[in-house]
Amino acid sequence: MKKTRANIMAATKQLIIKKGYSDMTTKDIAREAQVNEATVFRQFGTKKKLLFATLEEADWIPSVNNDSFKQFQWNITKDLRLIMENYFEQVTPEIVRFSLGLRSQEIYQETLPYIQKIPSAFTELIQDYLNKMKERGELKIGNPKESAEVIFSSMIGFAFLHAYSSEDQYKIDKDAFVSHAINCFVKGLN
Repeated sequence: MKKTRANIMAATKQLIIKKGYSDMTTKDIAREAQVNEATVFRQFGTKKKLLFATLEEADWIPSVNNDSFKQFQWNITKDLRLIMENYFEQVTPEIVRFSLGLRSQEIYQETLPYIQKIPSAFTELIQDYLNKMKERGELKIGNPKESAEVIFSSMIGFAFLHAYSSEDQYKIDKDAFVSHAINCFVKGLN
């Protein structure tokens, strides 16, 4: 029973990535999960309830917590690299495509809080880091919140722009982006 439920949610996630919420049907989900459509309804009731059960799963939401601070060396170049690499390790092109698939007009207001978890978590992490660097006298920065938003915006912009490129190209571009972005931000923050 648990395996069937997990398979249906995994199929839902894959179809959201491929088609988006609006264009996928419960028939598609059943076919992808290799179950009867009645099983989908029996397990979840409606397509929308299935979506929210899938969204509640933590496997697609990156984890950002205060343990991140234990890894920091309090060196802006090294720490920004750590933050960016952590972001790109977790926010894969698949996660971006899943997030884009949730932007259907009919559910957008309800899925928005789930979609915003990633930007909120990473922006807060960067802002807290910049605040601590300012407190330590390592940075003379006017507004850590605005700087965090600029840094995060560049990361999310890169992730969205490259969500549909090949895996090899994404990796090469990502490594170059991280190095270049860190150089720009360090110069601008100092």
